[in-house]
Amino acid sequence: MNKNERQLFERLRNDDEAAFKVLFNDFYSKLYYFVLEFIPLKDIAEDIVQDTLVTLWNKRSELKDDSNLTSYLFTVAKNNALKRLRDKKYRQKMFSNVMDVSELNLNVAALSTIDTSVCAFTDIEQIIQETLFTLPPQCRRVFELSRFQEMKNREIAEELNISVKTVEGHISKSIKTFKVALKDYLPLVAYLFVL
Repeated sequence: MNKNERQLFERLRNDDEAAFKVLFNDFYSKLYYFVLEFIPLKDIAEDIVQDTLVTLWNKRSELKDDSNLTSYLFTVAKNNALKRLRDKKYRQKMFSNVMDVSELNLNVAALSTIDTSVCAFTDIEQIIQETLFTLPPQCRRVFELSRFQEMKNREIAEELNISVKTVEGHISKSIKTFKVALKDYLPLVAYLFVL
């Protein structure tokens, strides 16, 4: 943990709701996209993330000084997701909406094997930054507009005065490059690769 994270962590342990809100905002989308990889129903994924963050608040005084907050949160999210994947009521909802039995069982198996101790987002952020700067300038710009500013392909094409097909090509090339660089972290950063 860096100094700022350590201070937030200490404030959280001392019942500081403002610190919790900062952590909530920092972790919500990371946890959401992690859970969504295995449970492709947005409402259930949102519930799991909410439950995970409520657990953080409820157990804040039990956290140890040397706790890895990121690892803790992803472990709680993973366990909450596994509970839902194994719950009969939720399995039926997922079958009727998006998954067949074999796909659901694969998701349970995949989620069970994830080592949440590798959830070091500072490492991931560093790899993303380094990989980003290996991309050709226009390819990098297209990726940044698409993934970080959430612009649509048509909007990017208009802004950069290129065709939509060129935008799609740049995004595809970027995604391939990132998948190689982040192969050990794919479940955690899958939201970058959603086309």
